[in-house]
Amino acid sequence: MEDIIQTMLSRYRTWENNSERQKSGYLYEKTFTEMWQSLGSEVFQQSIGKVSKDKNSKKNSKPFGVK
Repeated sequence: MEDIIQTMLSRYRTWENNSERQKSGYLYEKTFTEMWQSLGSEVFQQSIGKVSKDKNSKKNSKPFGVK
């Protein structure tokens, strides 16, 4: 959880210090949206853990609820 919070703070501070966003309302909104979309992807990736590069790894897993 701390990793995710640190990632969020880092991304926000980088965006906040970006002078590009202050040129117009359009760029402000565009850079804000881009920051949150990339942050969302990164947080999602951190929440599910490391993804295996083995294409057959899903075939070896059990469905949810099966013991």
